[in-house]
Amino acid sequence: MEHIPRLSDAVYVGMCREVGTPDEVRIRRDVEDTGEVVKRPVNKMNGLHKMISGSHREGFRLKTSDIDFMHWLPHHEVICDLSQISLYRVPQHTVILMEWEDLPPGFTRLQLMSDSHNDVVKSSCVIRNNEHYISSMLFKTAFSQLCIDSNPAYQSSVPHGPCLSFSQGQQECDCAFCFASQHWPTLATPWVERCRQKGWPSDDVLHDIIQSGFHVVPIGSDNDREDEWRISFSQAEQKLVYAMNHSQFLCYGLLKIFLKEVINSGIKDPILCSYFMKTILFWVIQEDASLTWTPDNLLPNFWRCFKLLIYWISIAECPNFFIPQNNMFRVKVKGAAQNALFNRLYDLYCKGIPCLLLSPTLRSYLSQVILDRTLTVRTDEDSIIPSHRLDMQVFKETYHLVASIRNMKYFANYMMTIENIMAKRQSPCHVVCIQKMTSVVLLRTAWYIINYTETHNKDIALVSNKVCHMLKIASQIGYVSDILYLAMYYYRTCRYEQSLRCLQRAQERMSVPYVMYRDNVNVEMYRRAMTGVSLSDKMRKAVVSDIKLKSDYTYIDELLLEQTVSYRNGRSALYIPPLVMLHMLSVLNHHRLHHTLESHQALQNLQTLLLNDVGVHVPEQLRDISYQILGICQHVCGDYVGALNSYQYSHEQYQHHKIQQASIYRIHSLIQT
Repeated sequence: MEHIPRLSDAVYVGMCREVGTPDEVRIRRDVEDTGEVVKRPVNKMNGLHKMISGSHREGFRLKTSDIDFMHWLPHHEVICDLSQISLYRVPQHTVILMEWEDLPPGFTRLQLMSDSHNDVVKSSCVIRNNEHYISSMLFKTAFSQLCIDSNPAYQSSVPHGPCLSFSQGQQECDCAFCFASQHWPTLATPWVERCRQKGWPSDDVLHDIIQSGFHVVPIGSDNDREDEWRISFSQAEQKLVYAMNHSQFLCYGLLKIFLKEVINSGIKDPILCSYFMKTILFWVIQEDASLTWTPDNLLPNFWRCFKLLIYWISIAECPNFFIPQNNMFRVKVKGAAQNALFNRLYDLYCKGIPCLLLSPTLRSYLSQVILDRTLTVRTDEDSIIPSHRLDMQVFKETYHLVASIRNMKYFANYMMTIENIMAKRQSPCHVVCIQKMTSVVLLRTAWYIINYTETHNKDIALVSNKVCHMLKIASQIGYVSDILYLAMYYYRTCRYEQSLRCLQRAQERMSVPYVMYRDNVNVEMYRRAMTGVSLSDKMRKAVVSDIKLKSDYTYIDELLLEQTVSYRNGRSALYIPPLVMLHMLSVLNHHRLHHTLESHQALQNLQTLLLNDVGVHVPEQLRDISYQILGICQHVCGDYVGALNSYQYSHEQYQHHKIQQASIYRIHSLIQT
């Protein structure tokens, strides 16, 4: 274990594969930043400002990386002293004054200095010394209930500190309702001076942090302090993490993994959380400017952080990075819990660097170097991740970003913001984000118009050209598979020949050997075909994606039952593998045109795909809807026995879409006929 630099290099490579290379992390941040800029005006129109914070926003994609949302009311301005009240107009602005006398450092009371027109704020006020104060407990309770009543995603949420915790699919989320201030808190003024003296962060980052202000979140220093609010520096922390070099960022990731897999392993209710790890790293970076943060120093720097953690546990103090007087261990780390935690950490310390082998994640990277002393570890990015994986990272992050665009009544606002962004010089990653967001907005707006026109008995012919134009543009600038939405529209409006021509183009474009679907791609073919091609063109020429049928709209009548059942069971959309959708539309179009041979051939192609695929074109979690579609096509073509078997097989699959009732209904309908 004496070759620490070589071990550090091995851990650096391992952490790059677990956490991300510099380019991967940059891509994630660029996509998140672009999404926030585009959605900011729409969020404001919805009556709340919104910000994503926490490890997801910082660039982590670990399994334990949750997404933290912060929501705050516009026109409610928090000031730090009375002199700042003149900066706002009353009654357009609701002014809230911070008071922190006689309170633990880092906490404040909020005095309402002018009337609020928001019902939640008004209902959260209490009288104290003949003045109106906003109760953190009442505010959190009222806003939480409002969300639970208005959004199904919050139905199973539970309180967690100042937040509501809930799940979106497999993603854990925390949502905090708070107030924002455009000023820098007086309590944290010494932090600014300390940063200037220490030289970290840089002056530019420091200025940006100060100008961005802070938030106050509804939680007191103790459970019975219902009128206290905690000062939150989430936005500043995100900017500090962005200011780290990659070795520092990986050290943060290493601390998070070590905490979860070693320190907290087997503990039911752990005392330590990753926020403490972040705080430790901030202090270590700032306090010792002589430290070298390079791959071969990753382990020594991690060990320095670990020793500081042990020291803090021993004295039961964890000074907040911005307000050091705020001891974040004050409530949690004391008595028997403190002693047990110290003994646990000291035992790990006595093991030395080998204690990292207790982490399953780190063990796989360290053991190779320990067993093979001749092993050469390369830390250059090209050796860690191939170029096609970076492309996949962009497309994957962009896919998740556009999935959050939901309310199409703000179409014009999205497009206006996108246009303003495109007027500025953008990186290739930004261009791809904007390009795909534009495609999604066009697709969803087109289907909104289609459904609105039919629901309100409007003349579809009047909007048909506009709808077709939107769908065509979307297919030209979006994914290769986006042309299938146009094919669906042509089928829906009985233009079967035109739909088949779209399907033919889709078949040709999706059959090229370099096409990329999810994590599946022929790397060599992709490299040959896409070398020198812009990221924007790569997306248009090589990326296919699942066809997303949102529950808000009817796309084709044949899948309306599945959409309805899935929605009733809590799913907002059907996700259909693109080749499955292509074959389905081919069967239906040929059937409508009475092309018996062609429809049966298309049906055979679909059946062959499902029977022979090993997860490359039909992911396991989408086999429920895929076999349901096979059954529908067999039913249409008169193969009732085959349809019965397919519905039954769909019913037996992992129910990602929760369409069992649809399968049962179709089985009963077949039996009765």
